[in-house]
Amino acid sequence: MTVRKFSCWLAAIFAVALTTSIARAGCEIDLTRYVGWEIIYAGTVTGYINEYGEIEDHFEGCEYDRVLIVDYSSTIVCAEYGYSYSFLPDMVILSNGISTEACINDDVYDVRLR
Repeated sequence: MTVRKFSCWLAAIFAVALTTSIARAGCEIDLTRYVGWEIIYAGTVTGYINEYGEIEDHFEGCEYDRVLIVDYSSTIVCAEYGYSYSFLPDMVILSNGISTEACINDDVYDVRLR
């Protein structure tokens, strides 16, 4: 097998793995919108901090400046509003170096890293 053929096969395998890993993470999105973006994290939303500073153990979507808890130890901040409800949903964080978005329950939210 030539180096060129091997490179083509490797690229095809990578594309399939990337697509299936996003789908398995509960995030079925149009990947053509994210050409040039990078997956910077994949994990689980394990809760959020409510307006009283208390930790809630589920996901109720995003509100501006809501702090989401990721994998019980990290946090991200919502930069927009969008309602959804789930217990321990999978999440994928994507970035193009300027914008950062989190795909949770097949919904995409603008977020800020902390």
